[in-house]
Amino acid sequence: MNKIEDIFKIDARKVQRLFLVPKFDPSRWMVLSVRDVALCFFYLGILITFYGQLAPWFLWRIYSYDQFFAFLPLVVSLLLSRTLSRPLFTRKDYLWPSFAYFVYALLLCILTGRNMNGYIAEFFKGIVFIFIFMLDKDEVPKLGTMLCKSMAILLVPSIVFFFLYLFGFPLPHGYAEPPFSDFYSYENYLFFLLDERFSLFIFPRFHSVFLEPSHMASACVALLMTQVGHWKKWYNIVIFSALVISFSLAGYVFLVMMFFCSSWMKGKAIMRKLMVLVGFIATVVIVSLFYNEGENLVNELIVQRMVLNEEGNLEGDNRVTQDFDAAFDDFVQSDHLLTGMGNDSMEQFGFGNSGFRVYLYRNGLISFLFLVLFFLSMAFTSTYKRGIVVMALFHIASFIAHGNPLRAFFFIPFYILMFTPLLPSSLKDKEYTETENNSREQ
Repeated sequence: MNKIEDIFKIDARKVQRLFLVPKFDPSRWMVLSVRDVALCFFYLGILITFYGQLAPWFLWRIYSYDQFFAFLPLVVSLLLSRTLSRPLFTRKDYLWPSFAYFVYALLLCILTGRNMNGYIAEFFKGIVFIFIFMLDKDEVPKLGTMLCKSMAILLVPSIVFFFLYLFGFPLPHGYAEPPFSDFYSYENYLFFLLDERFSLFIFPRFHSVFLEPSHMASACVALLMTQVGHWKKWYNIVIFSALVISFSLAGYVFLVMMFFCSSWMKGKAIMRKLMVLVGFIATVVIVSLFYNEGENLVNELIVQRMVLNEEGNLEGDNRVTQDFDAAFDDFVQSDHLLTGMGNDSMEQFGFGNSGFRVYLYRNGLISFLFLVLFFLSMAFTSTYKRGIVVMALFHIASFIAHGNPLRAFFFIPFYILMFTPLLPSSLKDKEYTETENNSREQ
């Protein structure tokens, strides 16, 4: 009888626990270490610089002034870091690349005839670089992950609302034009911009809230290169999706480079992938030429831009106007080749010229040589040779296409890449085999 009673007994304490509301202590979530606060201020400064040069519509007012706004949070980060037993900024090898940059920037300002504002802007840009160069090497890869997550957070609502627009959902919008250029005009849908040049396309080129598809695509590739081996993370999948729907020719070229460079960084053979890629591209081109008699997105936005015109140039190579092209031919044979024609020399050609020819025409060959010295001095601070080679390849390709080598949204991720070493697959297999043999012997 006692056993039956024990079965039906109810423990009052257990019943009380069911109705107890856990005590919420918000103080646990508000406690941040000084190191975390210093890191937050550093990230804030880098985010201002990174996105300021990508020019999303909500930062148009600070375009070209991002380095000034980034200065204060970076200095606060440095002051807080000095109070730590394990500071954020520990490196001593930042002196040579910093010195090389300031020499390059000073020479650039002199050759191009910039006013005092130009000197000040280059000085503050150099300060931002110094903070990046001083950052502890263990923190550098984390900076890349933070930038990727921030980009994905921006892109997720942008992609969602962009597809809602494509499916015909009515979205509030208004006309927008950046204050620093008359070349661009958009319909601003708040979460994405629709360039009026692409508005009549069946599938408009996607560039989120940023100025151009090529800028966003270049930034996406640069960020993905810091995440080699981790592309299955949600934020990297979002970034890759945005890159695909940008229909940026430059972005697609960088994308192909990214696949091969990432394989090489992992120590994998690339010849088989090269053959597969050639077959895939040939199939896509043939299908796009015949599908719907050539009236499709791939043919209009990609294939037709790769066709040679009567002058032997690519149709998609609209980096310079005919007037500038003729002037550049004369410039190469003139006495100004070393020193350039100055910053104001491009005004006569209007807006829309870019690429390495514009850089040389404006800044001269001497500044280019000092730019190379700056990159060399920066490369010597890293021991990751594959990362250095990949960084150089992408910067060369970007310089040829855009002629703007120090844009933060491209420069910073590839600097991070030099300090994010991967263990090649061949070495991983060797390491695994040695570990397995040692465990068997024991």
